[in-house]
Amino acid sequence: MGDTEGKVIVVDDSRFIRYLVKDVLEQEGFTVTTLPDGQALLACRDLETTDVLLLDVVLPDIDGFTLCRKLRMHPELAHLPIIFLTALETQDARVKSFEVGGNDYLVKPIHPQELLARVRTHVKLRKYLRELEEKNRKLEELTAELEHLAFFDALTGIPNRRSFDQRLAEMEANHLRYGTPYALIVIDIDHFKYYNDVLGHHRGDELLRSLAQVFLRSVRGGDFVSRFGGEEFVVLCFGAREEEGLVVADRLRKNVEEQSFPHPKSPIAKVVTVSCGVCGREHARSATDLFTRADRALYEAKKRGRNRVVAFEELQEEEWTAKERDA
Repeated sequence: MGDTEGKVIVVDDSRFIRYLVKDVLEQEGFTVTTLPDGQALLACRDLETTDVLLLDVVLPDIDGFTLCRKLRMHPELAHLPIIFLTALETQDARVKSFEVGGNDYLVKPIHPQELLARVRTHVKLRKYLRELEEKNRKLEELTAELEHLAFFDALTGIPNRRSFDQRLAEMEANHLRYGTPYALIVIDIDHFKYYNDVLGHHRGDELLRSLAQVFLRSVRGGDFVSRFGGEEFVVLCFGAREEEGLVVADRLRKNVEEQSFPHPKSPIAKVVTVSCGVCGREHARSATDLFTRADRALYEAKKRGRNRVVAFEELQEEEWTAKERDA
């Protein structure tokens, strides 16, 4: 299809006008459909793919102005160029044609060159508008993709560290304003380096993806799972104190072990395991302190032999006991 060609619908009760317009436009390469009245137009299946509609103002069943209003009620026809055909060359008629949503006005008797010029202009505009809509659609898709990449981990598909920071700030704000509790679980895959060394990084990537799904299935509704980096993951448990976070962490650890992912070189088990550190916000001075304490609990879990969950409160109790013993 050339730049000036397109699909045109002509609605007019005059057979002579229909044939005249059809003949003029088809000679220039346009595809033309002619219709005698408004009902035929409303039943036409080609409206959405039409480039220009030539519409008579006076029709036997419904006037063109009313018909135009009906068409404009459909979102897919909102930008269809509508050129009114009429023998009424009055200021009121011209004004009304634009008020009801028309784009142009052609007075009968129709002059072929003027007809061609107006139709070509609107076909070009229609084409440019469609191209613009397509570019906008692609831009929206690209924007959504970039936003996804910015907040989601490319490997596992779950939220990344940036998402975690954002959610942590939101939970901290809720805690400070309403006293809403929350807990943090820090997870580390036990001896992941050995896994990569023996089975290769490709298998390591597959394991990370699989574990991310296990974590998602193990938490409660409203909990937030994120890949923090490398083999480390985090879970934010909304509305939970440390003991509730501990339950989630232990369920998560057990579910990983029960998946029985083979780990040939693990010194602690024949399958993949994880260690978890848990801290409730009630045991921290700030969101930053919360992470430090949960990470400290994780370190202790790894120190004690891995494949276990340690809560920060447990460390505090041990420290207090040790202080009392030394006193």
